[in-house]
Formats: sequence, structure tokens, C-alpha cells
Amino acid sequence: MKSTVFFEKGSVWKAIFKMSLPTIAVMLVTIVYNMADLIFVGQTGDAAQVAAVSLASPFFLLQMTLGTLIGGGGCTAISTALGAKDTDRVKACSGACAALCLMSGVLLGSAMLLFPDAFLRLFGADSATWQFTKDYLLVLAVGTPTVVFSSAFANLVRAEGAVKEAVLFNGLGTVTNIVLDPILISGCKMGVQGAAVATVLGNLFSAAALLCYLRRGRTMLTLNPKHAFRRKQVFWQVLGLGVPGSISNLLMGMTNTITNNLAITYGAGVVAAMGVGGKAGMIVAMIEMAFCLGVQPMIAYNYGAGNTARTREIIRKTGVLVVLSGTVLTAACFWLRLPIARLFLQDETLLAQSAHIMTIGLIGMPLLGVYYLGVNVLQSVGQALQATVLSVFRQGLCFVPMLLLLHALFGMEGLFWAAPVTDLLAVVLAVVWLFQAKKRLAAPAP
Repeated sequence: MKSTVFFEKGSVWKAIFKMSLPTIAVMLVTIVYNMADLIFVGQTGDAAQVAAVSLASPFFLLQMTLGTLIGGGGCTAISTALGAKDTDRVKACSGACAALCLMSGVLLGSAMLLFPDAFLRLFGADSATWQFTKDYLLVLAVGTPTVVFSSAFANLVRAEGAVKEAVLFNGLGTVTNIVLDPILISGCKMGVQGAAVATVLGNLFSAAALLCYLRRGRTMLTLNPKHAFRRKQVFWQVLGLGVPGSISNLLMGMTNTITNNLAITYGAGVVAAMGVGGKAGMIVAMIEMAFCLGVQPMIAYNYGAGNTARTREIIRKTGVLVVLSGTVLTAACFWLRLPIARLFLQDETLLAQSAHIMTIGLIGMPLLGVYYLGVNVLQSVGQALQATVLSVFRQGLCFVPMLLLLHALFGMEGLFWAAPVTDLLAVVLAVVWLFQAKKRLAAPAP
């Protein structure tokens, strides 16, 4: 097991950066992973294929939701158990995660393979994008168990402080994806189907590296579910703690579906422009999220150990960090909005529309890190219900009504404004609950 001494001793700033910088690297890898398919598909010059990747994104988000549900919940549960020096519980939690990855991956992948047309109608594919989207989704479906496992267990190794290994495993998959994308998309003339094959093979390499680490590394984690079935309550603990983080991905998939269904009425070009237009905001949001995810094991560990003072200090300093970094990154992405759009699109009209969408989407980004901090703090101190409500508020409870209202009032332009308005409201709620959480931190860990 990696040393966790710096979780509870020494400089808090040093500990934050020690945990967060590798996590940021993971997020950068994820960003590249997320963008790679769209970049190389965009080089075909076919807006329908670019739109197909965006239309298929809700299914990929479903896969990542399962990975976050299992991996995020398992990471928190394992970090808390490590803080309490409960080795048996660490093994039980990791064994439960292994079983959940296999079961959920098979179920979701089978559903897509058995009912592809139902998913295509749900995601909003039209006659111009139907076959492209289907080709992409069927390949992703086959690789679902691998995608879920690699996402979940990359989170679990972070719980032991093995953040460098997590970066390596994610990086291996991303490099594989990037290398294979141009070969399969352009070289083999496979188009969007080649992009999906590259994605699945990238995750397969990441999963293989994780398996080697778990079998040979100095770790308490195990793939054997027998440890979990001896303490069956850990299944519910993992799922309960994972809901706040995963609900965001789940609802993001739902809102993407609703948005795509509204946008496709204006044509495939608008779907493509909106898919590209959200990339700048995604860069800022994921870096802010990385800081918060990076410190989550430390917060859970110190809360589990009853070290209230250090827990509060970690939260306070992380809050300062995410606001400063969010502001700088937002300014940089605004300045580079056209070059970012040119990575994906060639049509000048769509480029201008994407840049306009990026400008609007960046409005709430400087403060969005406070929202992510709120979700992770509430999750780490055992306030799973409040963390879940906060996640639901941004991605569903507030966003969907705001999307429908603004679209009804302002048409297509309203689709672009729904996200930044919702982001700012979510930040306000997060600030309120973060202040309330200070009182709860004085209570002993469960």
C-alpha cells in the first residue's frame, strides 16, 4: 500500500498539490480522451459524423456513470477504512467494486446490443445521423465492461495514494486511442466506427495495466468478491457513497439527450456546433473537478481519523485554489475559443457559432469549482443525501426546467444560456451547504 502519511501530517498546501496534480493529469488525459474521437472525426469534414459522436455521448456518459458510481463510492469507502485502520473493510469494498463492475457492465452493454434502435430514437438521431450513430454505439456497447472497470479501478488505486499509477493507467488508454484514431478513422476508412474501436481498445489497455497492478503491486485492493459477500453491507455503502458523484454523469447524459433532441430540429450542423462549443467549458470544469477529486481521499481519511482541524484546512485552501485556477483557465479558453473550435470544425459558419456558444458557456466557469468542492466535501463526511441533491440540482432539477424555459422564450439561443445560468445557481447552493458542513465536521466519523 502507498504511504498515506502526508494525508495527516505536514503542509496542507503540499499535500493538496501532491494529490491534485496527478489527478489533474488524469483529467487532462480524460479531456484528450474525450476530444480525440471528435477531433479526428472532424477532419472528415462531415458535420453528420461530428454530430453522431455528440449524439452518442449520452451512452458513453452512462458507461462513465457506472465507473464513477462504483469507483467514486469505493474510493471514499476505502479511504475512510484506511483512516480507521480497517484492513478487512478495504478488501471487502474493493471486492464489492469488482463484482459491481462486471455485473453492471454486462447489463448495460447487453441492453444496447439488444435494443439499439430504441437508444437511437432516445438520443435524438435523425435520418442524416442514424447509421453513423448506430455504428459508433454498437462498438461501444461491446466494450462496456472494460470501460466501466478501467474507470472504476483507476479511482480505487487513488484511495491508497497511488495517484501516479492512476495517471499511468489512464494515460496508456489515451495514447492508444490517439494513435489508433487516425489509423482507423482515415487510414482504414472506418469513420466514426473506427473512433469507437479506438476508444474500446484504449480502455482495454488501461484495464490490462490495472489488472497487472492489482496482481503484482503492493496493494490491499483485491478483485476477489468473497471478501465482500462476508460483509454484504459494503455493497450498499459503495453504491450509497458513489451516488453523489455519479448522479452528475447520469443526469448529464439525460440533459445531453434532451438538448440534442431540441437541437436536432435546427439541423445536424447545430448539434455539431453545440458539441464543439461545450469543449472550452469542459476543459475548465474538469480541471476544477480534478482539484476537488484529488483532495477527496484526504478529506475522507482525516474525517475518518477524527482530525477535524486538518479537514477544515484542506477544504478552505482547496476552495481558494479552485476559484483562482478557474478564473485563469476561463480567461485562457475565452482567448483561444476560435483555435479550439478549429480543432473540430472546418465550416466557417459552424466555427463562428461554436465560438459564440463557447463564450456563453464560460460565464459561470470561474466559480464552478466551488460547486464541485461542495459535492466532494458533503460526500466525504458522510452527507450523501445532501451531496446527491446538490448534484441533481445542477444537472437535472434546475437545468432541465431552465433549458425548456429558455428555449421556449428565446428559441435556439436559449439552448446556449441554460448551462451558465444553472451553474451560477448551483454555486450559490454549494456555498450555503459548505458553511453548514463546518458544524458537522465537529461530529465523530461514523
